[in-house]
Amino acid sequence: MGIIKYLLFTTLITYALTVQAAMAEKLDYLIIANQAEPFQINNDAAQTGVITDIIASLAQKKPLEIYPQVMPFKRYLYEIKKQTYLNWISYGSPTWRSADGNWAQNKRLSNQSLFSAKHIMATLKGNDQITGFNSALLGKTVILLKGFKYSGLEPMIEQYQMKVLESNSHKSALLALKNSRGDLFIEMKSRVLYSLKQQQIDPSLFKFTGISDTIAPVDIHFSYGDGVPNELVEWIDMQILMMKANGEITDILNHYQ
Repeated sequence: MGIIKYLLFTTLITYALTVQAAMAEKLDYLIIANQAEPFQINNDAAQTGVITDIIASLAQKKPLEIYPQVMPFKRYLYEIKKQTYLNWISYGSPTWRSADGNWAQNKRLSNQSLFSAKHIMATLKGNDQITGFNSALLGKTVILLKGFKYSGLEPMIEQYQMKVLESNSHKSALLALKNSRGDLFIEMKSRVLYSLKQQQIDPSLFKFTGISDTIAPVDIHFSYGDGVPNELVEWIDMQILMMKANGEITDILNHYQ
């Protein structure tokens, strides 16, 4: 009798786990390779980063099967436009829609923002001429990440007839600036500071200038494919509110400072 009860118990447990797995929402998590740190950090060991950690927290609160898909940024945009993945999640911003008319990554965003990101201008410490967007930038070379657009920056590049040097990663951009291949580097503050720390590049070599008057802070949201159910999107919005209220998102952000 004991054996029968045991077999019945294990059968019920197996059935329950099978049902739970069947009920789990399956999401392809689209990750930009080598250009999105600390939002998305990919290496051979594991996927980490601010966005990744928030998604991992969501998966602990609801049955979610997350399938990471890592790719270069241009292919990332191509796969979204091609609709290779329908049930995908990533991140975006309403600001980026106006930067180059690109709706692919930013077509369907969470109602709630995750956090706000500011941009900075990095120059060499000894460069006292460049203090912001002014006539000192005339004919200078600005370093940008390849494929990335920043709302408000293009008019300045045209106005000051600046040359553009594109880099494949934050590391290569910072090294280009360090070696005077460019005069300034524009990027999100969190990304620059994280890269300096990870690549062990001395931050005292550089001067950092806030440029929020030219490039407004960007609200970062989750972005979704057309196949993600509205019910799941609404549930995630509620979780974002709670994670912001209890400080969980702030703790995640601070971890990558």
